Amino acid sequence: MADGKKGRRSFVETVKAPLIFSAVLGLVAGFVATIAASGGTENSPRVDLGLIAFGIAFIASLLIVSMLQLASRENPEELSQGSGVNRNSEELYRQQVAKRREEARRKEAERAREAGEEPKYGRRQDD
Repeated sequence: MADGKKGRRSFVETVKAPLIFSAVLGLVAGFVATIAASGGTENSPRVDLGLIAFGIAFIASLLIVSMLQLASRENPEELSQGSGVNRNSEELYRQQVAKRREEARRKEAERAREAGEEPKYGRRQDD
């Protein structure tokens, strides 16, 4: 148990890097938009457009970084084994298939016996 918790990072450590990256990218986008939208040094800077660019860049980069981080995270090993009802699902499936095949064989043998034919799978033995 201690080994599993040792490798995990806390929520703050996990969120800190994407937030900082997105904030820096948003600041750069906001600064560039503020300067570019003013149209030169003679006009006043367009802070409103800079804030809009900051918000868009921040949200978009945070979304992309979060999705990439989720996609690269590996699942714990116990998830591949299944849990509860699903743990033995393959074995249960094989048992059901075998049961259905046995029922189909019995029905075919019964039909053949009623028709007076020899069953495909041998004679029926009454116990």
